[in-house]
Amino acid sequence: MIKIKAIERKAGFGKTSKTLWYPAIHLHSDVKFEEFIDLVADETTVSSADVKAVFDRASKVLIRLLQDGKSVDCGDMGTFRPSITAKTGSGVDSADKVGIELVDKAKVIYTPRVKVKTALKGVRMERAERVLDVTYNSSGKKDEKPNSGGSFSPINNGDHAGL
Repeated sequence: MIKIKAIERKAGFGKTSKTLWYPAIHLHSDVKFEEFIDLVADETTVSSADVKAVFDRASKVLIRLLQDGKSVDCGDMGTFRPSITAKTGSGVDSADKVGIELVDKAKVIYTPRVKVKTALKGVRMERAERVLDVTYNSSGKKDEKPNSGGSFSPINNGDHAGL
């Protein structure tokens, strides 16, 4: 089940701007790598040490392939591919003037497969109790406000809210 919280954001610009509240996912806990490895091992006949060894080697191979400019298909998980972003305002008037000096940075793009992309379709949601609401402001600082709690009534009068 996914828990949601309320976050405050400014909408609009200048005199027409106003503050509105929106739902956001409340990540109430992180799954550490070791726990993830144990969960995967529990679903297989392989030990957690073997699962960790495979993940460690797979990440090294993935990095090497991405550095070689290759797109890597990881089955149901999706595809990883290298990409670049151009420096702001770096457009030139002919193709022969394009060079590496116009590249701002290299990055990795992850594209999930349909199985992962639709994993949260129809997931049950409820409002998180006693979480801190985080206000967005343009300075990049977070203002925390205590949440009054309460319950959340999902859309469609049911237990599930589609994404």
